[in-house]
Amino acid sequence: MQLTPLAPTLPIRAVVFDLDGTLIDSAPGLRLAACAMLAEQNLPQPDLPTVIGFIGNGVPKLVERSLLWAGVAPAAHPDAVARFMEHYDRYAMTGTTAYPGAKDGLRALAARGLKLGLCTNKPVAPTRAILRAMSLGPFDAVLGGDSLPVRKPDPAPLLRVIADLGATPDQAIYVGDSVTDWKTAQAARVAYVHVKGGYQLTPIDDFAPWAEIASLKQIEELS
Repeated sequence: MQLTPLAPTLPIRAVVFDLDGTLIDSAPGLRLAACAMLAEQNLPQPDLPTVIGFIGNGVPKLVERSLLWAGVAPAAHPDAVARFMEHYDRYAMTGTTAYPGAKDGLRALAARGLKLGLCTNKPVAPTRAILRAMSLGPFDAVLGGDSLPVRKPDPAPLLRVIADLGATPDQAIYVGDSVTDWKTAQAARVAYVHVKGGYQLTPIDDFAPWAEIASLKQIEELS
């Protein structure tokens, strides 16, 4: 079935972004934390492309995928998530970079009076630390993977951010890079803008974004 792209009601009032793979490349630090967690158990350690395939559904799922890749049952390592986060506190900024156009694009949107939100499955503490360290923003609302009882692709986090921005779903767009982001936008009935070149390594089934962009420099043209 051919889907019809969902379009926002113009003028757009709010723009909500994913973080990893959309605004920043954080895979090197995530890999280092995963490898350190696995090394403590004398388990094999994945390369960067492998870890990129684990990103997108939050830390618990990344840790679960890492353990399964290493050939062990996640249930046998109940403290693995806590150990990963301890290492990630140290490695979060290692190799982490903002994508070209991210900083300027965010500032340009804010200068036009648009409300900016962030909706990520990354825990909120390292999310805020990265935003501060990289001077990314200004964001009017930030929600992490541990801010609510559910994570993306459940629509609740995205809908909460949009509400916090004082907008309705039809007045917003969601900018992401993955099938998780696409499913979140679909479930929330929010127009989706897909950033190419992020962490989505395989084609997305039944994919009908409102727009696709190759660089965040193009985001201002859509709003």
